[in-house]
Amino acid sequence: MTKILSIGELQQKLPGLLALAKDGDEIIIEENGEPVATVAPIQKAGILKKRTAGLGKNTIWMSDDFDAELPDEFWGFDKEL
Repeated sequence: MTKILSIGELQQKLPGLLALAKDGDEIIIEENGEPVATVAPIQKAGILKKRTAGLGKNTIWMSDDFDAELPDEFWGFDKEL
């Protein structure tokens, strides 16, 4: 969840804002109606979702000539200079 605060509110509510960030909220700080900064939680390695092997199986296709040399027309000039 994102919250928007003015600089004045920030000075009064800093301890509470840090608690919100720890809970996963992002806070946008604004001055004169313009956003100037954010306070957001830091993603820690242990918190990130673990990867599951095999989820992309059979979804990627690669041509048999993937690593073949590209034709001269691709480069727009003769390679033999």
